[in-house]
Amino acid sequence: MNKFGHIGIYVRDMEKSIKFYTDLLDCKIVKEYEYPEMRLVFLDAGGTHIELIYKSSNEERNYPGPIDHLAFKVESLDKKIKMLNEHRIEIIGEPRIVGSSRIIFFKGINNERFEFVERYNG
Repeated sequence: MNKFGHIGIYVRDMEKSIKFYTDLLDCKIVKEYEYPEMRLVFLDAGGTHIELIYKSSNEERNYPGPIDHLAFKVESLDKKIKMLNEHRIEIIGEPRIVGSSRIIFFKGINNERFEFVERYNG
């Protein structure tokens, strides 16, 4: 079986992206690499690694990218919705029940889609 490595996401503004992922999603920076043509920042998102990729050519990329969404498990969906509203982050649709989870989708600052997933006990 292959073990999951990371999710790579092209970003338009590395500093704003780092702030978004660390402040709003509680990710922790684990590695950074800077090259003449690009900068890479790896984040730990609760055991899953996300690689933020900045290249000047990112400005020319067509968005959204090939990743549909990134899902984060949360204890309180209502608290997260309040936080998103306070930070004026666009929420996509209404919270809904899927199986044993209550979910909401929202937009990131690079036009990526995120999902918050709360365990639902009906």
